[in-house]
Amino acid sequence: MVHYRRARVLAEAERFEQALAEAEAAVAAHERGGEQGEIPRAEAVRIAALIEGNGLARFKDAVARLTTAVARCRAAGLPEATHILDALREDYTKR
Repeated sequence: MVHYRRARVLAEAERFEQALAEAEAAVAAHERGGEQGEIPRAEAVRIAALIEGNGLARFKDAVARLTTAVARCRAAGLPEATHILDALREDYTKR
């Protein structure tokens, strides 16, 4: 959670490269959490994609990140997370 919070604070400060690195560290940390880490991992991916898309204008990279995360959430049986990430992916795909 420390990496996640740092990512959000750094994004607020418009330090997007550092924020993305922290968000990616949060994703990696939650991957080690097994099944219980899937929901916080999905949230960390969402933040990483927002930073990547809105902060850095790397929409293709964000879409790729979200596509992988959507598939993972579907496989884990997380319909709400799937819907949220898929909606963001669709938004970025249209940009």
